[in-house]
Amino acid sequence: MRTLADLPEEYLPRDTADVVRSVRDSRPQPLTVRGGEPGGDHGADYEDELAPPDRRVVLSLRRMNRVQAVDADARLVRVQAGARLSDIDRTLAAHGLGLPVVGDHREITAGGFAAVGGLSAASHRYGMFSDNVVSLEYVDPEGRFGTCGRAHHADRFRRVLGGAGRTGIITALTLEAVEVDKDHTWLTSDPHRFLDFDTFVEHSVAEIERPGDAILQVGRWVDTAPLRVSRPVGTGHVQLGTVRFGQWSSLHPTTATPSLRARRELGSRARKSLGAIASAARGPAGMPVRNAAAGALMFAPKVLTLRDAEYLADTVITSAERGPAYRVSVFAPLSTYPAVFHRLHDLFTGHRERNGLFTVISAMTYGVRSPYLHDLSGEDHGFLAFTCRVRPTDTYTGKSGTPGALRDIDAAIDDICRSENARRYTTD
Repeated sequence: MRTLADLPEEYLPRDTADVVRSVRDSRPQPLTVRGGEPGGDHGADYEDELAPPDRRVVLSLRRMNRVQAVDADARLVRVQAGARLSDIDRTLAAHGLGLPVVGDHREITAGGFAAVGGLSAASHRYGMFSDNVVSLEYVDPEGRFGTCGRAHHADRFRRVLGGAGRTGIITALTLEAVEVDKDHTWLTSDPHRFLDFDTFVEHSVAEIERPGDAILQVGRWVDTAPLRVSRPVGTGHVQLGTVRFGQWSSLHPTTATPSLRARRELGSRARKSLGAIASAARGPAGMPVRNAAAGALMFAPKVLTLRDAEYLADTVITSAERGPAYRVSVFAPLSTYPAVFHRLHDLFTGHRERNGLFTVISAMTYGVRSPYLHDLSGEDHGFLAFTCRVRPTDTYTGKSGTPGALRDIDAAIDDICRSENARRYTTD
């Protein structure tokens, strides 16, 4: 039974000065920084890399959630770090503006997203969320206040952005906005579906290199383990083959009509219902339902608003993605993107075939035109995010440690990145 001594000590600052005091008062104990409500994730939180497993001191920015000022003429907005992107977007909408890059979950905070770089299906147009930060305030690990931005202390600016809290706790940001009405910008999906992985990769490269007028773009590939199907009693099981399929969706602007509006409403209701069903499907018996819910994203609605599209995954995936999984994300220069994609896929499927470590292997991909990444390698990038469902066995020990097989996979991924000039994207 947990006692009061087991509960974390929590600081709840309301402004940057409070954060300074909290950091100084907590020393020498390391801090765990939480961007939003307890239990949030998806880039809303970031943690000090020196914090031990039994962290006891938490600094939550959930009370630092104000949108402080909007300069509509300059298309800038100043916010506290704990402000949710969905709330910032709602405030900007009153001025005919919106954030160019938002995550696909409504609880993501500005400071948390900036601290990990931040990506979305609009990154082929606007880069990372951190590329759209103009300046920021932060508190360093010693409790000292500082400011930095594109035009002053630029080196420090880049270290804090994407630093996951290791170089400083972001407390306030000034962000760029774009002119847009997300509730009335209608998009139509141009999906292409594939049963062959090589063809899917080739199509992905072409779409990333030449997106045209696509507002959003995303590719998803799903590769399932062989399925065991029960026969009549006493006759055992039959094993079906691996199922592989993928879809690339480019969403282009279109004009709303009454029929399109009706289709949008019908699709919205269906996704919400599927999300509720997936959320209620718990335990091993519910896995097929959750997988079906996640697979529904492979068949995204034909027409929807920009705001619908930005939060499409939040409707279904949050409920569907449960259970142990190995996840890795990589930025691959377009010149080596096909090789990186193939080598990572071969690595994961190879381990599944040899030791049965994984069940479903899925990948999400889109383009990233980031000035920061371009400066590092001289070219644009593709983003690759693999999720490999771990088969519940003794070889997997969850958060208590990484088994030998997963350590080998980590080392192999590092080798791939070094040889292909790719970079791992980490959020902690």
